[in-house]
This record gives sequence, C-alpha cells and structure tokens, in this order.
Amino acid sequence: MENWISESLSRLLDFQVPDDLIQFIMSIENENDLNEYLKTLLDFDNTQHKNFCLELVKKKFPQRGSSLPKQQKKKISKTKQQQEFVTQPEAIQSPPEPEGKVKKKTKYVNLYSQEGKNAQVVLLKGRHHCDCQASKHELINNCLQCGRVVCKQEGSGPCLFCGNLVCTPEEQRELNSKTKASAKLKESLLERSRPKGWEAAVSHRNRLLEYDRTSERRTRVTDDDSDYFSANSVWLSAAEKDKLDKYQQSLHEKKHASRLNKKMTFDFAGRQIVEDKTIDHDVDEEKIRNMTSSNTGRNLQQNNMFVRVASDRDVAPGINAPLLQFDPSVEGEGYAAVTRSSGVSTISRIQDAEIQEMSDTGRCLSMHQPWASLLVEGIKMHEGRTWYTSHRGRLWIASTVKPPDQDVVRALENQYRVLYPDKQFKFPSFYPTGCLLGCVNVDDCLSQEEYEKRYPDGESDSPYVFICSNPVSLRLRFPIKGQHKIYQLDKTIHQAAMKCIQKTAKIQAEEANAG
Repeated sequence: MENWISESLSRLLDFQVPDDLIQFIMSIENENDLNEYLKTLLDFDNTQHKNFCLELVKKKFPQRGSSLPKQQKKKISKTKQQQEFVTQPEAIQSPPEPEGKVKKKTKYVNLYSQEGKNAQVVLLKGRHHCDCQASKHELINNCLQCGRVVCKQEGSGPCLFCGNLVCTPEEQRELNSKTKASAKLKESLLERSRPKGWEAAVSHRNRLLEYDRTSERRTRVTDDDSDYFSANSVWLSAAEKDKLDKYQQSLHEKKHASRLNKKMTFDFAGRQIVEDKTIDHDVDEEKIRNMTSSNTGRNLQQNNMFVRVASDRDVAPGINAPLLQFDPSVEGEGYAAVTRSSGVSTISRIQDAEIQEMSDTGRCLSMHQPWASLLVEGIKMHEGRTWYTSHRGRLWIASTVKPPDQDVVRALENQYRVLYPDKQFKFPSFYPTGCLLGCVNVDDCLSQEEYEKRYPDGESDSPYVFICSNPVSLRLRFPIKGQHKIYQLDKTIHQAAMKCIQKTAKIQAEEANAG
C-alpha cells in the first residue's frame, strides 16, 4: 500500500513525495482525521484527487461497512397462506471494556493553521518584555507616545518603555464609552505591574542625567588640533574665546559681504566711477594681542614666576649674567617680514590645506554641459560661482541631465578659440549628460576683486572663481545623480573612478616608455 500511495501522490502533486509523509498517512487510525488531513493536502474539487481519497479510505479501512452486524430484513413467504415472519436475531453483545482501558484518540494538528502556529509559540504567564514586534505573538497595539509595538506577551497596560497606557482596539472602545465599566477597566489596566526592577532603573537613569547636568567638568583633552587657530587655544579663558570668535566672525562677514552693500562714487566732472574700498578685512594682530592680554590673573601669575626666577639667580651672584632684552628696532626683518614679502598669510581659513590637496575625499560638483566637459578637458580652467568654498585639492566633476544647446556649444568653442589663439584646442565631439566626467584640482577660490588683480584678462565675472588645474577625463563614464553645490560621491562610484584613473595613468606611462 505504501508504494501505491507514494506513486499516486507523486503523480497528483507533480513531485516526489517524501517517505515521512507516507509514514504519517499510514499512522492515522481514524477515518475522519485522515479526511481532514487530505483536505489540507489535496484539492477535493479535482476529480482525480477526490477519487484517490475515496480509494485510500476503502483500502485503509475495509471493515467500515461490517463494523456493526447488519439487521436482517423480515422475510415474507411467497405464498399468502404462509405469513410466518422470521424474527430478527438479537445482536451479540460483547462484554463491556473496563473504563480504565479506554484508548484515547490521537489528535493531529496542522502546523500551518492558526492552531498549529499558536502551539509553536511560547507564551509566558504575566507581562514580560518581548522584542518580537508582534511577529510571533498577537498584536495588542502601538504605543502612541513612543511608538513601541506591543504584543500579547507584554499585554495591555502601561507601556514597558515609556509608561503610556496601551490596550487593544476593543478595550479602547470600551474606555471611550465613559461608563462605570470603562472606569473599572482603566483602573485594572493601570494597576498591572511593570517588570521587576523597572522603578529602580528609571530612578538610576534620572540620577545619571541630573549628575550630567549639574556636575563640574573635571576632565579636559588638549590636542594639537586646537593649535591651528588661536581662537581655540586651550590657554585662553572663556571670555577671551568669545571675543576672538566674534572678531573672527566679523572679519568673515566683511570679506564675504554681499556686493549689493558696496558703495560706488560717481565723479561726473572726471567722468569716472570710484569704488569705495575702505572696508578692511585684514587681521589686526595688535587688536588680537589686546584681547588675549586682558587676563590680569594670568599676567600676575607670570610676573610672580619671573620674580621667583630672578630670586633664584642670586644663588650664584658671581656668574649672574644680564637678562636678554627685546630690541624693537629690528622688527620687520624676521619671519613676519619674510612671510609678508612672499605673500603668505599667517592666518589661514584653511586648516591643513596641504593635506586637503594631497588627499581625495570624494567631493563632487555637478555642472551643466558644455561647461563640464570643457573643464575636465583642460579648455576651461576658471569656474565661476556665487558662493565661496574652502575645499582644496581634487574635485570630481559630473554633468547634469540637461542636454546642451548646440548654439551655446558653438558660441563657447568660438569664444575659447578667440581667447586663446595660440592653443590648438581639441574640443569634444560629444557632451554626455547625467554621468561622472572626470576630476580637477582646486588650487584656490578667489573673490572677484582678487581675481581681477591676478587675472586681469580673466574669463569669469562671477563673485567667486575656482582656480583649477590638472584636469583628468575618465574613459569610462559612470551614471550619477547630481546634487546642489559640492556633495559627497557614493563610495562605490568613487572607488571605481579612482581605479579607472590609475589604470589610465598606467597605460599612458607604458605608452610613453614604449615611444
């Protein structure tokens, strides 16, 4: 029979039935249980499936029709004269089995039904913390204060995280009815206890927060990073730091002020326009020294230290040498004069500019075509913007999805042919959109005034101009979605672009060596 069941089920279900399933079917001893199980396994609307079930029941339970003795019908004689009836024989009564030996029927539960799922889940007595997110236990509701998903294991009552009342929709409708029963229900829900140790944990948390708010700062970290800017010096007091921060902010606002606030003088007699450049945004070192030397307590401590040093010199008066004095007449011939003459600013807004120029942090700028391709091809080296940036070093260039206008392309190409007649530019034949084109090095970001001084015949008239160099064009273009201003590239695209540049440089080096 097992072979017949295996062949029939495999043919009906279109796959090889495992032996465990056959053994389970053979172990079923009740006809009703067998029918219920086959209903979950087969489709009774299909005639073949239904015929198989009937045949299986007949083969497995052949004594179904003869379990009870059949009642013999009354026999009537053929002739009317013989009207003798054959009496029905009494059924043979078997001796009753003792009650202690009654065999209990085995109940089989489908694991995929709701009853089977509930049998696999462990539900502890009482309210206990559970992080199943109602995936194992039944959903009670969501906490409206902290958003926690409360399952049946945590139960209705105060939220185990924030203490807000959480109940089922039926209980909530009962509470909204405002009756005596709803008042009793609310009282019983609020009285349900929280887990053991919850109050102690909350009090400990509040004590730590209070200590963090009112305690004195006893630790301090001093690192070399704060030595780059005098405003962050660890030797300054809080008042001096505030003064320096305000002074630094005022200098930044003066230097990067809007061009709308500039004053222009119209000289009608001389027929000229004079720009008022009286705004001074240079650093006044004397003013900074006055700000940082106002701490009288520190100066007094330094004076006391000098007195102690002078008194220590009296130990050996015979070898007492005169103290060194500062000679102000040689001011201007030292390091400060050299830095001023070479044009190097002693106070820079860029922290570790050299490190920025050497490293590639994956910063990218999206530009419209054809300006983006002209920049990475080395034809356009000055890019104008209305905002300032402190970025220095490699800057990746991406094109936007807007297609270029052919009239604008021809006009720009003619413009660069006129501006640089000595250079034989090879303009791109195709301007791709929505992709990463290459990279350039940002050497400086100049305001329009500084740009006019350094490049009198410059091509840009924007408020701020990026001075670019070392353009590199990618042979393989990566699709990218641009963002506003300078943004961070995706790590995967950034690594792929760097590998592409390294491979291109290697190929060019091999070609140069071969040539």
